[in-house]
Amino acid sequence: MEYPQVELSDIQRFYKGGTVFLTGATGFIGKLILEKILRTLPVRKVFILVREKENESPSQRVQQMFESPIFDGLKWSNPEVINKVVTLEGNCALPMLGLGQENVETIIKEVDVILHCAAAVWFDGQLKNAVRVNVKATRDLVEIAKKIKKLRTFVYMGAAFSNFETNEIKEEIYPCKIEAQELIAACESLDNDTVDSLTKTLVADWPNVGTFTKQVSEDFLKRHTLNIPICIVRPTIVISTYTEPVNAFTDNELSLAGLVMANTLGTCHINYYKNGVLDIVPVDYVVNAFIAAGWYTGDNFRKHRGDMQVYNISSSQDNPITQDEIWSMINHYNKGIPSSHLASFPCHFRTTCKHNYLILRFFFHTLVAMIADYVLSLQGKKPMYVDRARKLHDIQEAWEPFTTTEFFVHVANTHKLLKRMSFQDRELFNFDMGTITWDAYFAQYVKGLRIYLLKDPMETISAGKKRFAYLKKVFIVLLVVVTILLYAAGKILLFRVLPFILWIVSSILQDLVCQ
Repeated sequence: MEYPQVELSDIQRFYKGGTVFLTGATGFIGKLILEKILRTLPVRKVFILVREKENESPSQRVQQMFESPIFDGLKWSNPEVINKVVTLEGNCALPMLGLGQENVETIIKEVDVILHCAAAVWFDGQLKNAVRVNVKATRDLVEIAKKIKKLRTFVYMGAAFSNFETNEIKEEIYPCKIEAQELIAACESLDNDTVDSLTKTLVADWPNVGTFTKQVSEDFLKRHTLNIPICIVRPTIVISTYTEPVNAFTDNELSLAGLVMANTLGTCHINYYKNGVLDIVPVDYVVNAFIAAGWYTGDNFRKHRGDMQVYNISSSQDNPITQDEIWSMINHYNKGIPSSHLASFPCHFRTTCKHNYLILRFFFHTLVAMIADYVLSLQGKKPMYVDRARKLHDIQEAWEPFTTTEFFVHVANTHKLLKRMSFQDRELFNFDMGTITWDAYFAQYVKGLRIYLLKDPMETISAGKKRFAYLKKVFIVLLVVVTILLYAAGKILLFRVLPFILWIVSSILQDLVCQ
């Protein structure tokens, strides 16, 4: 039986028989939203926007997406439900999302729920690309939505840190320094070099072009969607799942998981952050809030017409956790299941001084990588470690604004949304941050990184422990050798070099005085 409840919940009744248009379905959050829809909502059909990528057709990408372990339970319990998914070829970087007139007309005729999750959130992207995907695609989708007479709800996936210029992030839309239409026009009319030169000025108060363009998109929505039942859901730092559809799932290496993985594999030994609350939210809680926000927005559009609701999804007020606590739990639980892919003994520490970090990362990362590449060159192999170290440093610097700044994120609207839900819906679509037990979460988190990102099954734990023990011995030997060398160098410096330098200085001073 597809829906075992005797009676559908309020949220399920709202979506029953609906036709959904979902963008970003192949992304980390998007695929989990799709899985949750298929598993819990009695919708009629789900259109997903998928672009061709690296010589893979949209249908091939969708087929590959359904091979993800998050769909295993669904394929076992109700495999027919996947037939509700219809792939529409398109591309958010193209006009009208690259849909083509026929697909646009299909959406206008059939769709009554729009879930817009597609976004360019990369850290080192160019402004032109971010504007196409984050701003122009949102504008074009709104134009399509205005033509849908039976549109019931439109949910936009925002980002809490699109308002990075303020440490206090309220559930409201902040004014931006340039309107969407002006930014689109500038990017379309100016050459790449000119746009790149303007980027530093425009994005000066933001950590990257992704967060900047997300704020411009929010400003556009506020100005141009007065007659559309629309809301914005803004998560903070999205991390692996808590419980559903599987524990600790992630497939996003560019997230915080990428940094954690570098530390647990022993490729990162020095971190720069300022201990404070890190505002993290499990992705399944974000998915649940996203679906619930769509329900409430559609059910209460007449009451809130012209008053767009914003929901910040954040843990820092209801269930705060510091960065030192996070790393402590990760290190503790990782020792019990070390990966067989360990590069070196996972010993890492942090500094709160940027200058110390830059100096130490040169010695612990760059210099070691240069020596390793030199050895590879002698063996006739292609050097690779310096490039890896550079990529690691790029990720660290991309995350630096978030790990060195503490934010106060308001969640009053999110609390109200949760209170308006029935007990049944709060079970089905839970996003109450107070229900998270962080210690239990991180016990599963390290397992998830091992299984889903490293592709290292739990069956290799014994091999991982052997490698861990071997690398630990190597580390101790190196530590002793380096200590002896430093001691010897110190004695030479103190008793040989320093007196010699003092003798030279005294000789020069004596000559100067005698003259």
